Amino acid sequence: MMIPWRTLAARALGAGALGTLLLAGITACANPSAPPGGPPDVLPPRLLRVTPASGDTSVRPKMIELVFDEVISETPVGAPSLADLFFVSPRSANLDVAWKRNRIEVRPKEGFRDSSVYAVTLRPGIQDLRNNKVDSIITFVFSTRGPIRQSVLNGVLFDWPAGRGVRGGIVEAISASDTTRAYWTVTDSVGRYALRHLPQDVYLVRGFVDRNSNRTFERTELMDTVRLPLGDSAGTDLYAFVRDTVPPRISTLELRDSGRLAVVAFDKPLSVTQFVSPEQWTVRSLPDSNPLPIRALRVRTRRQQIIADSLEAKRKADSAAAVRDTARPDSAARARADSVTRVRRRDSLARAEIEAREQRRLLTLRGGRPLPPKDTTPPPRIARELPGTELLVLFEAPLPMNTRVIVEARGVTSLNGIVGNPSRAFLVPRRDTTRRDTTRRNVPRPDTASARRQ
Repeated sequence: MMIPWRTLAARALGAGALGTLLLAGITACANPSAPPGGPPDVLPPRLLRVTPASGDTSVRPKMIELVFDEVISETPVGAPSLADLFFVSPRSANLDVAWKRNRIEVRPKEGFRDSSVYAVTLRPGIQDLRNNKVDSIITFVFSTRGPIRQSVLNGVLFDWPAGRGVRGGIVEAISASDTTRAYWTVTDSVGRYALRHLPQDVYLVRGFVDRNSNRTFERTELMDTVRLPLGDSAGTDLYAFVRDTVPPRISTLELRDSGRLAVVAFDKPLSVTQFVSPEQWTVRSLPDSNPLPIRALRVRTRRQQIIADSLEAKRKADSAAAVRDTARPDSAARARADSVTRVRRRDSLARAEIEAREQRRLLTLRGGRPLPPKDTTPPPRIARELPGTELLVLFEAPLPMNTRVIVEARGVTSLNGIVGNPSRAFLVPRRDTTRRDTTRRNVPRPDTASARRQ
């Protein structure tokens, strides 16, 4: 029996279409993505359970398993891989982290040590297929033998020159009795850290800013170390800065106040304890090298500048308020002030209503589960004086214009204690001393013919 060629073509086309559909299905399974349709998902993945459970004692697991309530992405936020999100303490040389759709398996390649308490920190970065990110730190603890000791070593890791806490910095504590035992963790969004369940010992605590995300301290990164004993609890703040051995150098020099004031900026922060006197500075004109007299010299730190700017802003505000108080307000001014007050009150009520509506929406999406509490702890305040990078030099008389001068300093100390004698030559620019008449700026020019007739 002969089959018509049209039937054979239709069968071949059907087989090809079926193969295409099967191949598309296999490809879709191999590359997970957000499923289409359904209600919008705005909630981050929720951790359902951890094995071993937090608080378990005398367990010898082959791995740590984390189970979430939905499929998570293999690509975290702010880290090259999922392994870079985990901090297992005592510190393991290598971690093998496997992605299993809604599960993550963590295995130290050297296994878990006997008679040890393991604290695991998962920093923010886990996200689902719709890019909803977990933005809080997750921690849990278990022991391979014996009880879990309730101790804590905490504090704040500061970026000292910037005067703020370090987000995502690394803090590690190395045992003095056994240097192979190192415990580590990551700081939260404002720089706070806590190393818990450590044995009683003396520790070298080191905190650093991991700029290249390789989890290893390098000499070009900000760092601070403290050595302290730990009993039940201990606390220390870390003030990180670059520990290089290069003396400070003059980077820029800016003239102000008609050439009487020079703002000398250095390429690194200066020591907050050093005393700099006018005798340590020499300014000579070139090419005759005649010294120019210096009247005063002082170090300008960041905090001093902030205070000065704040006082200046307050002075201007008080002056403007005094002018407003002495002037008699007319009806139009009162109406404008009342209108501004009404608009601000209406905007405040609208913002409160929007926030309350958003809270109700999130509660509905979570199935009535309470929202995670907000961290209302005020950010930490740095206790030390902030290092500055500038010095102010006041001259007896304005520097001569259009002249090359050289600035030489002696005994300038960096924040790391390195002393240098920097110098730099620069050209004093010509100052514009002409006065501009702005009273007739908007007055139209008279007609030339009319001007002649007049």
